[in-house]
Amino acid sequence: MPNIVEDELSRPSIFKDESKLSIDYVPEHLPHRESELKQLASIFRVTLEKPGNSQRVIITGNIGTGKTALAKNFGNQIVTIASKRGINLHYIHINCRRERTSFTILNRLVKTLHPRIPRRGFSTEELLQIMKEILVEKDIHIILTLDELDFLLKREGEELLYSLIRLFDEQLNAVQRLSLVGIMRSEALFRGLDSSIISSLQQNIIRLKEYSAAQLETILIERVKEALQTNAITNEEIKFIADIAAKQGDARYALEILWRAGKIADAQNKTRILPEHIREVKSEIYPVVRKDVLRDLPFQHKTLLLAISRALTTEKAYVTTSETEKIYRVVCEEYNIEPRRHTQFWEHLKELEKQGIITTKISGTGMKGKTTLISLPDIPTSILEQEILNLLGGV
Repeated sequence: MPNIVEDELSRPSIFKDESKLSIDYVPEHLPHRESELKQLASIFRVTLEKPGNSQRVIITGNIGTGKTALAKNFGNQIVTIASKRGINLHYIHINCRRERTSFTILNRLVKTLHPRIPRRGFSTEELLQIMKEILVEKDIHIILTLDELDFLLKREGEELLYSLIRLFDEQLNAVQRLSLVGIMRSEALFRGLDSSIISSLQQNIIRLKEYSAAQLETILIERVKEALQTNAITNEEIKFIADIAAKQGDARYALEILWRAGKIADAQNKTRILPEHIREVKSEIYPVVRKDVLRDLPFQHKTLLLAISRALTTEKAYVTTSETEKIYRVVCEEYNIEPRRHTQFWEHLKELEKQGIITTKISGTGMKGKTTLISLPDIPTSILEQEILNLLGGV
């Protein structure tokens, strides 16, 4: 009897190392972000030359403009240089969408610095104090990057950001051991912060523009060398992907198209990626709602999103919360879980809106009474439903 798994794993693949196409992979060379890397080096030069001088930077740009890769690449390089100079510098990167509250962010930060910290309940204020003591006692300097800072500011406001900026302000001429990098999609939210925070951050703002088709082509060529077998894709197909993704200027989108097209080619036992594979992928994925955003949603948010995708048919632009809640209860039955009460259901709904996945509005004329209407403006319901089903299947 043939071993299906063994047979599948022994088949040749066009991939040499598909992890090099992951959104979490940070290449050593970042094409078309050299000037921004130099800018970061210039800003943090004083941190190496005179340890104890902290810096604060905001990096802004749309999805797929390389904000995260830029910060991580710089973090890796400056830590290596600091080590050679005998400076105990740590780079810590925290995604505020994954670590969803000030408490979980600080808890993750403290455990990174001191893994053996006792597992008892600390308050946010206690965690700040513990972090401060660790930095002083171990003579540590850190560059902390808060990725997707927009999410934290929308959810909890600016209190954590203010506390981190003022961490060592109680003592006169204290050694400043904490530098901050904030990654945001838009400056609009930043402009609404407290004036003291703005004055601390606005001097160093690095704005990343969307990639052009030619720039995306360069990025893809670099990744192809690392990720695919020789001759697995031609320049024509690379250019085709770059042209598709250039409408958004989104490198993540380009890399996802390349990866998925490669998986289709493998499934068909092809030795290279063909234009038809790329067209098939293009019809299935939408760049506005990223798969990694959906993946990081809590289980209950995924079930609610599944209910919304089912409630919104091809002929309905909006659906009421009451209709959605009924379908949500059916989804909960399917997955054998207890549906949340109406108050929690409403809170989950607002969380999805904060993340930009859904929109809501109050009904106007033509409907009896006032109710909240839900819409999915950026992705077809059939595509979203399939993505959520795939993710729930993996829970």
